[in-house]
Amino acid sequence: MSDSYMATLERLADGCDSGGHELCAQTLECRIPLDGMIAAKRSSEMAAKFDAGRERLNLQFEQPSENWTTSALLRTARDLLLTPPTSNPWWRSIAITTALARLGERGLSADVIVRTGFARDMISLIVRDAAMFWCASGLDGVEGVDIPNVLMPWVGLLQSDPSLVRHKNELPPHIASVALAGEVGAVAEQWIRSAAIGHIVGWRVEDYLRVEREPRDFVLTGGKDATLWVIERFTLTYLPEWRASSLQWEQMFNTDPVDTAQAAGVPLPLLHERTVTTEMINKSLRAKLIDRVDEEFEQRELGDSSIAALARLLEARQYETALRMAQKFHEAQPQATHFAMAYAFCLIVVDPGRARSNLENFRTPEFSVGVAVREINLAACALIEQDLDKAKAHVASVARGVEHSAWLWEPVSLISGVPEVRYWSIEEWVAQFADAVAMLTQRTGGATSSEA
Repeated sequence: MSDSYMATLERLADGCDSGGHELCAQTLECRIPLDGMIAAKRSSEMAAKFDAGRERLNLQFEQPSENWTTSALLRTARDLLLTPPTSNPWWRSIAITTALARLGERGLSADVIVRTGFARDMISLIVRDAAMFWCASGLDGVEGVDIPNVLMPWVGLLQSDPSLVRHKNELPPHIASVALAGEVGAVAEQWIRSAAIGHIVGWRVEDYLRVEREPRDFVLTGGKDATLWVIERFTLTYLPEWRASSLQWEQMFNTDPVDTAQAAGVPLPLLHERTVTTEMINKSLRAKLIDRVDEEFEQRELGDSSIAALARLLEARQYETALRMAQKFHEAQPQATHFAMAYAFCLIVVDPGRARSNLENFRTPEFSVGVAVREINLAACALIEQDLDKAKAHVASVARGVEHSAWLWEPVSLISGVPEVRYWSIEEWVAQFADAVAMLTQRTGGATSSEA
């Protein structure tokens, strides 16, 4: 309802109050419509404020504690489980196991969270990353792809599956899909269900410790759908990304929270940590059942995961290999802006001039985030070319307050000559850009490339 309608209800209630509540015969019913509207507005505001990504981002450099929200704990466990155990593995392992321990204290066991809640995402990501490296090793002009040790056994699974040989020259997401539907998928499923949690945390599929678990250990009392509902409501901000069954559970929770929490097997106070309005649920259910927008989210997920896989190659400083792979994605879907951007992104450290040309030819993105990322990438090109004026101009055009994270080149690393890629917030990148400017100014004595 509108603010004007609330103001009218406030005037009516205040008028009744000043008149000694004669209009409502001292029943105080004059307050009921207003109090209901205030409560609804408060719920809507709480629901709109929730951001699972921000819950994680604000605490990404800290170890989990009992004071964290359930969302922060689940997102920490999820995001780190989906991060290869190659960089700072001990810190990562401790953070994951601590988060799982804190969640266990709240009634969400590690088996439920890892083996059911995150199982699909983990298996898909690991097999896709393995497919990326396996496929990259067969690209023309690529010699000796350095496969991370943790992925070698997974790449070995792909290599040993005869049904995948004819697919090796296809795109990694397709290879991963075929692999998951066959023997590799069966091995991965057995691994996620029977490996010790510590070995799942380490992505160890070779000679892993097997543990015995009963079927009831994998899910909450309410079953698999209830388990996935709880995981999704605390790790996914946007309801259209939830499964239809999760939206149905949420609908029941809004109608009858006590019985729904009991049926699901989750403490009611835990579920009350997040507010979801009926309007949000109904709009998302319509999108699922009537508008059929699932394909849009699947396509976005495919694009995001492919770009993340490219980032794995860039993190390993295999720039040429990543560029060839990005070119393959771009050629497969030339109209897909995210693949065009990924190609230009990989091109930055190989040929900044061509990267700049590609970025400048993009049509203006519709969203501020897209504009910001493009301008930052153009600034990265200018940094490599030691053109401070252009770099500063591009950064100056980045709208302040854009709360978003993306794979971006570290500005200081571009100046040092050892480019490093990192997934971080636009705000953090802009802050480090100032350090890069200072370094480059000192190196050039204040002269820009246009002055040199």
